[in-house]
Amino acid sequence: MGKISAKNRKVITLYLIVTLLLTWLLQFMPIFMGLDVENTSISSFDFASLFFGIGGVIPTLVGVIFVLVFYTKDGIKDFLKRCFIPNKECIAAILFSLALICAEVFVTQMISRVLGAEKLGFEGLKVIAGNPLYFFYFLFWGIISGPFSEEFGWRGFLTDRLFKKDKLLQMSLFIGFIWGIWHLPLYFYPAQIQHDWFKINPLLGLLFIVSCMSAALVYTSIYVTARRKVFPIFFLHMFKNIILTGAMIYPFSDTYSIVVVFVEIVMDVLFYVIFTRTPFFRKALEKTAEFNYLKQ
Repeated sequence: MGKISAKNRKVITLYLIVTLLLTWLLQFMPIFMGLDVENTSISSFDFASLFFGIGGVIPTLVGVIFVLVFYTKDGIKDFLKRCFIPNKECIAAILFSLALICAEVFVTQMISRVLGAEKLGFEGLKVIAGNPLYFFYFLFWGIISGPFSEEFGWRGFLTDRLFKKDKLLQMSLFIGFIWGIWHLPLYFYPAQIQHDWFKINPLLGLLFIVSCMSAALVYTSIYVTARRKVFPIFFLHMFKNIILTGAMIYPFSDTYSIVVVFVEIVMDVLFYVIFTRTPFFRKALEKTAEFNYLKQ
């Protein structure tokens, strides 16, 4: 594949500017208005959460609008197919994602226990065991709070526009950095972990951006494994939200909430370095690059 065309570069730049500025404008608005944001989150249902929630869906909203504006009819169909219709490779991609997240939970808790932390609570799993219907409740919030609000944009639109098989590392780190700074307003919301980490130590807070960059390496690996499908990435993002730092294992210790960012960065990088050197991945990369090229 050749270099990114001037037109494509302009579209990508416009997407990034619009997405960042709209998100920051909306999510900083409650703070500028002097609203009480002490407990604001996606599910707090206070007035501030209206701005918080709308700002959180901007990557997907702008991504979908750009697809409708800049894509042909075939391109739009391809986008919808990649997002909603799984292929057989998606099964392997979802299993790889789940295995990695569970491994990160295990390693984080083992290190936390050595440091004297209490055991994980697993309250979410206990609730589901008591009433299996709660699985759908967690599934709903897990999909809404991140996967659907972001991944149509970050992976469905942006990754597909930037994809080059010989630039995977650079592309992933770039998207991860943008993804990280996109979360900037969350550092000002006390109910968000970014605020807690920055309050403990500014360097720890900034490590969140690094963790987004390392996570993007995994997301790219899954994107390639699934032949450009966004469908399994919804699950990967959901696993990170409701398992690694979410309701399935809550309550977890303050030690766990700090250790997890270091473990996530290290294991994500190791996963990328090892996985991308396997024959399985290299074959998937060739297929993905060929198909992506044909769609340009």
